[in-house]
Amino acid sequence: MKKTDKKKKYGLRMLFQYYKKHIGFFIAYLAILVIKAVMNFFEAMCLANTIALILDAQDYHSALIQASIGTSIAITGAILGIVNTYFYKQLENRTKIDIQQMVLKKSLDIQMKSYDKMGSGIIVTRLTADIDALSTEFKAFTTRIVDLLKKFSYVIYIFFLNVWLGLFLVATIGLTIIISRVRIHYFVKLKPNVRKAAEKVNSRIIEVVRGVKDIKTLNCTDSTLALMRKDQEDYARRDNIEWYVGVTLCNLGAIMKYIMNLLFIVLCIYFLRSAALTPIVFYTCFLYKDNILDFANILEDLELNVGTAAIYAARIFMLTDENIYPIDVYGAQTINDFTGNIEFKNVSFSYDNGINVLNNASFTILPKQTVAFVGESGCGKSTIINLIAHLYYKTKGEIYFDGVKIEDLDREFVKNNVAVVNQFPYIFNLSIRENFRVIKPDITDEEIYKLCKQTNIYNHIQTLPLGLDTIIGENASQFSGGQKQKLCIARALARDVKILIFDEATSALDNANQKEIMRVIEKLKNKVTVILVAHRLSTITYADCIYIMQDGRIVAQGKHDELLASNTYYKDLYLNSNANSL
Repeated sequence: MKKTDKKKKYGLRMLFQYYKKHIGFFIAYLAILVIKAVMNFFEAMCLANTIALILDAQDYHSALIQASIGTSIAITGAILGIVNTYFYKQLENRTKIDIQQMVLKKSLDIQMKSYDKMGSGIIVTRLTADIDALSTEFKAFTTRIVDLLKKFSYVIYIFFLNVWLGLFLVATIGLTIIISRVRIHYFVKLKPNVRKAAEKVNSRIIEVVRGVKDIKTLNCTDSTLALMRKDQEDYARRDNIEWYVGVTLCNLGAIMKYIMNLLFIVLCIYFLRSAALTPIVFYTCFLYKDNILDFANILEDLELNVGTAAIYAARIFMLTDENIYPIDVYGAQTINDFTGNIEFKNVSFSYDNGINVLNNASFTILPKQTVAFVGESGCGKSTIINLIAHLYYKTKGEIYFDGVKIEDLDREFVKNNVAVVNQFPYIFNLSIRENFRVIKPDITDEEIYKLCKQTNIYNHIQTLPLGLDTIIGENASQFSGGQKQKLCIARALARDVKILIFDEATSALDNANQKEIMRVIEKLKNKVTVILVAHRLSTITYADCIYIMQDGRIVAQGKHDELLASNTYYKDLYLNSNANSL
C-alpha cells in the first residue's frame, strides 16, 4: 500500500475515534438521516400513486388521500431535519473542540527545531480552515451515504416496473461511474498539491500580518508582496489545473447523461408502441430516472468527500505524528529540594546545517547566583538559554541540574523550575488577571498585586479604569515597552521558579526603562538563580560571574571589574555598548 494511502486511512481512523466519543449524537444523527431517506422514497411513491389514480383510474378521493399522506411525510421529514440539526451541530462542535485541543496539546510538545522549519501558519491553517473543511466533508459524506441508499431503492423499484428499463439504467450508472473514477483519480492526484500551495500562501499572509509594523517601518511593502506573489502564482497555477480537469470531466459526464436520456426515451417509446409499457408506468419510470442517474454522481461525490476528508484528517493528525514532527524528550526523575545548580560539560549544539553554534562549552552556575553571558550576535548566548530551558537539545556533551542530566528529568519538573523572559515576550490578549491565571490558575488578586508591586507595575495598573479586568489587547498595545516587561517579569515570578532567565530583556527599552527593569531584576539577586543575556553590558555589572563568548566558545569569565581590567575584548564590548546606549 502506498505511504499516502496509509496516511489517509490513519487520518480517517483517528477522526472516527473522536466521533466515537460522542456516539449518542452520532447514532441519532445517522438514524434520522436514514429515516428521512425512507420517508423520501415513500413520499415519491405517494406522488406516483396520486398521478396514477388521477390519470388512469380517475379515483380523485383516493388520489387526495395519497397526496395528503405524501404531504404529511414531507412535513414530518422537514421537522426531523430541524431536530437533526441539533444532533449534527452538537457532534460537529464537540468533535472539533476535542481535535483542536488534542492537536494543539501535541503540537506544543513538538521540538522547536521542527517549529522553526514548519512556521506557525501551517498549524493555524490546519486547526482552523482544515478542521472547518473536514466538518463540511463529514456532513456531505453522511448525507450522500443515505442518498445512495435512497437511489438504490429506486433502482429496485424500477426493476419491478420494467426489467429492461432497470437494466438500461444500471448500464448507464456503470458508464457514469467509469467517468467519475477518472475524475476522482485526477482529483486525488491534484488536490493535495493545491492544498499544500494554499497553505504556503496562508502562511505568508500570516507572516505579513504579524510583521506589519516592521514592513511599514522598513518600507518594504513592495518587495514583501513580490516575494509572496511567487507562492500565489504557484497556487493559482495548481488550482487552475485542478479546476480545468475537474470541470472538463464533469461536463463529459453531463454530455453522456444527455445522450442516455435520449436513449431512455427512445427505449420507452419502443415499449409503449409494443404495449409492453403503459403511460402511467412510463411516467413513473421517467419520474425516478433522474434520481437514479444521479446515483453515479452521488457515488463520485461520496468518494470525493471521503478522499477530501482523508486528506484534511491526515494533514491535521500529521501534527501528532512523532515520526514527522519529533516531540520534546523528557525523563521521569525529579529533584527534591532543587537548588538551581546548572552545569555544562563540553556541550555543543548545531542546527540541521551541521555547523556548530556552540562548541564544547563548559561552566557551572551555582545556586542563587546571578550570571551573565555576553558577546557579539551569533556567538551562542541564546543557544545556551534555549538548552537550559530544554527548548533545543545538545548535539553532544552533558547538561546537569543539581547533578542530574537534564534529559532524565520529568517534564513538569523542568517547566516548573525554569522561566524565560524574552526581549519581546508574548502577552495573551486577555485581561491582566487572566494573563496571570494562565500561568498559575489559583493565583489570587492579592498575590497578583504583590508581584506587580515587586516589579513596579502596580501603580500603572491602578490608573486603569478596569484594573486587573483590563483587556491587554493585541500585542499589549495599551502598555509601553517597559510596562510590558515589568508585567511579564511579574507573570514569570508567579511561577515561583528556581531558575529565571532574561534573554535581552532590556535591549528594546530606553535608558530610563532599562535602568528601572534592571533594578527589578537586581532585587532577585541571591533569591533565585538568575541568568542574563545582554548586549548592553552596563546592565550586568552586578553579576556574580560574567561569561564572555566568541564563535560558540566561552573564552573568559569573571566579575565585571576583573574583566574590565584584564580582558581587552570585554573592555571594547563594554565601551561600545555604553556608546550605543547614549
